Amino acid sequence: MDISSMAGVATVTNTMAGSKTANDTSAASLNQAIDTQAQQAAQQVDQSLTPQQAPQEPSSTRGLPENVGRNINVTA
Repeated sequence: MDISSMAGVATVTNTMAGSKTANDTSAASLNQAIDTQAQQAAQQVDQSLTPQQAPQEPSSTRGLPENVGRNINVTA
């Protein structure tokens, strides 16, 4: 065998090793992104299932009877 063919084999081997490393890195990044999205989705589902707090009455209607300040007469 001559040296030029051995250099070609070495080049192909190095190229393939570099491609595998790049593919492994891309797969790891993709898996991490999927895990992050799954965690965020789980948090949103948990938040949507928790009961909402009742809205607070505005300070201007506190202390008034229940029927005062609730309706507006628009047929003047």
